[in-house]
Amino acid sequence: MATDAEIIQAIVEHLALAPEDLDRQALLREDLNLGPIELNDLLAALSKKFNVSFELDDVEHVKKVEDLVMLVEDNLLD
Repeated sequence: MATDAEIIQAIVEHLALAPEDLDRQALLREDLNLGPIELNDLLAALSKKFNVSFELDDVEHVKKVEDLVMLVEDNLLD
């Protein structure tokens, strides 16, 4: 199972950021400037990398990096 660090690393790589530049409390839209298309691309990349799928209802509640990490972890448990 993927660890927090692996999920963060996947996010960092997709967004082309340095790991130290990614704050777990950063807001995806406001702080990281992810629009709907960029967020969808990130979710698709995480889905493929960790072999998980996301429900639309769950994705709507993702606002921060921490929420995204928790979403991936929760889906890994299913």
